[in-house]
Amino acid sequence: MKKYLLVASLTACIFHIPLAKQTLAATFKEISPTKPDKVTLFGAGSLRGALSEVAKNFENVAGVTVETSFAFSGLQRERIENGQKADVFASADISNPLTLYQKGLSGPVINFTNNRLVAVTNSDSQLTTDNFLQQFLSNVDKIGTFPPLSDPLGAYTQDVYRKADAILPGSLQNLNEKSIFFTQELVPPDKFTSGGLIAWGLQEAPLELKVDAFISYYTSALAALEISPNLKVVELPENLAIKADYGLTVLKDAGPKGQELADYILSSDGQKVLVKYGFSPLGVTPKPVPEPSSVGGVFLAVGIAFALNKKQASAKKQLVNPFGEFKIQNSKFKIISLHG
Repeated sequence: MKKYLLVASLTACIFHIPLAKQTLAATFKEISPTKPDKVTLFGAGSLRGALSEVAKNFENVAGVTVETSFAFSGLQRERIENGQKADVFASADISNPLTLYQKGLSGPVINFTNNRLVAVTNSDSQLTTDNFLQQFLSNVDKIGTFPPLSDPLGAYTQDVYRKADAILPGSLQNLNEKSIFFTQELVPPDKFTSGGLIAWGLQEAPLELKVDAFISYYTSALAALEISPNLKVVELPENLAIKADYGLTVLKDAGPKGQELADYILSSDGQKVLVKYGFSPLGVTPKPVPEPSSVGGVFLAVGIAFALNKKQASAKKQLVNPFGEFKIQNSKFKIISLHG
């Protein structure tokens, strides 16, 4: 009889073990707060202000944590190619996200917003839209820009230079010889923001790095004006004007919240924030970017223009960096009136 009672007791214990485990799991679940889903957003440096705000709004709406990283679009693409985890990539051009799509690393590319190029100078400069090319060729000694192989703004600037060369042959070489290609090694860490770098390069940089004018995104020019009202923005003339199309893509291994973040950026709420920071509204539902037969020609053209300057750019990069490793600081910009 005792033998049967022992078997029955053991059977009851075994039966209750799963129930006990379920009860303990439920108890610990109640005690331990659930970690919110995380989404990683890689963005162009010029999108720092706008997409930081969009990301914060999305966190409030979706109940997730958005980790952001902002840098040159070309560098962001390389990081993704080298295996760094990202769910969404928002680039200042179409070529970089399109490269990821062509390699099978992301979904289709969407043109989600636009920007444009302008010049930023000190307020006492004689530069105007009407005399733009003449002043840049004759009276502007140093032009601030960015490396075209890693930053779309540098590539767009080369497009401006090529347009100038079509108007007046020799302008491409002239303008490249005057250009200083700013990289993180040349700039104090707390100045390496889109607006901060422009203001520093025009007003505070040491003599060898101080420039007379910057070719800039309109949005970055607004940020620079907020930092220093003693600057002015000059629109490029129509025959030199460049529009910058920004591309958005969701990475292949992104979670569902990654697609939701991309959708939110494309939504009216996301677009309103971009417009607030100076980006051009699309006006219609964003459309997928058609895939060209090859993007190699784009990089080849940029490479040829950049090669003209290789020696000069290399020499400038040899300048000693007294500032060490940089970390871009968070900042929020607002739209202000243009000066001049």
